[in-house]
Amino acid sequence: MSMQNNESMNPNPQLIATCWTSAGDAAPLGPTECSPLAISDRIAAIAETGWAGIGLVHDDLLAARDTIGYEELGRQIKTAGLGIVEVEFINGWWTTGAERKAADKVQAELFEAAILLGARHIKVGAGNADEPLPLELMTSAFSDLADQAAEAGIRLALEATPFSNLRTTAEAIQVVDKSNSASGGLMIDIWHTAKSGLSHEELWDMVPMDRVFAVEIDDGFHTTVGTLFEDTINNRAYCGKGDFDPATFVRLAIEGGYQGPWGVEIISREHRETPMREGLQRAFDTAIAAFPA
Repeated sequence: MSMQNNESMNPNPQLIATCWTSAGDAAPLGPTECSPLAISDRIAAIAETGWAGIGLVHDDLLAARDTIGYEELGRQIKTAGLGIVEVEFINGWWTTGAERKAADKVQAELFEAAILLGARHIKVGAGNADEPLPLELMTSAFSDLADQAAEAGIRLALEATPFSNLRTTAEAIQVVDKSNSASGGLMIDIWHTAKSGLSHEELWDMVPMDRVFAVEIDDGFHTTVGTLFEDTINNRAYCGKGDFDPATFVRLAIEGGYQGPWGVEIISREHRETPMREGLQRAFDTAIAAFPA
């Protein structure tokens, strides 16, 4: 499963409507992460509002598999003209016992979906943790995961989040570097890098661009409401409507050599309460406005 061949040649930004951007009234770690909206309606609305790709979370994928099937899902995505598919979220790859058994089941299901849908990459998280696990443990476990992905022809985009076992981009870089696998790369999300206190200049100076598999843009606020996790699922903002200056983030990423697609991940109460098509259009228009003319 290789990167889209035309990524480096396409002068226009290719935007992925990540899973929560089209999910309606659904949120991470909710009672269910499955969108209440019909998948066919989501695909049509994403295509009609200008996007190049679609993201789907594990619960959405299983619901589609068990109803229309992956062949029909893939056909609908392709017919709509959406050339990029992203799936998420592999987690718990460092755990043991019953926890690991459950995580391995999700991983296998996401591998299957990624292969059958021709996904560009699978997003990988590092959990939620009050006290992070030792970096050596995370590094070893990710190396094993990346080896499994390589055997399956899948690319992994590992995301550091300031409330997880990998709290900084520097830690995620170290884990990916030590995996020594072409299947293991980085997911860089402006919300998490900004909240960890990293400036855009520091970020794009430190990141090895050949290991950046995916980038996400959105916006947010330096003031945190509730816990960091509560803030990230309730108070993200549309690009340009917060404190994080996504235009500078985008410019520096491009100047640094990033040529891949851009996920737009809007997770907020405001977005969940907005009709899907209206929210998708607002997310697309504000994201496009962050790019150089």
